[in-house]
Amino acid sequence: MNKELNLDFSGGPKSWFDLWHTHVDWDGKGNKDWKTRTRYLEQILETFDQLKQKLQTYPHAFQLWIMIDENDSGEDCVYIHTKNPNADNFPIKVTPDNKNEIKDKELKQFVDSLNFERVRVETSDGDLYYLFDKGTGISLV
Repeated sequence: MNKELNLDFSGGPKSWFDLWHTHVDWDGKGNKDWKTRTRYLEQILETFDQLKQKLQTYPHAFQLWIMIDENDSGEDCVYIHTKNPNADNFPIKVTPDNKNEIKDKELKQFVDSLNFERVRVETSDGDLYYLFDKGTGISLV
């Protein structure tokens, strides 16, 4: 990770995540060209891997996923979610649409090269892709 995330993985009473997430391309610079977007996507993957490592000893059920916005690099992020005192919203379930194809050719090649489960959700602003590892935490589907 580019910066140390101050997160509590102790499992204590204050250790919970309510749709906690982080972006790596806050300014949407990856929207300029594919080479720049690739660098930000690689940072998202690094963040995911580091969080996955930290969560291996986390004593509570959790969900960990990457969300990619096909149209806006600034919206790409990594999520951690657990049971929490803010809302009865755990686990999150994502309802896929009947198509799971990525329209953008370069993004499709990048995502297809990863070892993740993928769920596509069509929105009025474009398609979102949820990437997760079925062997890590609770599934989104």
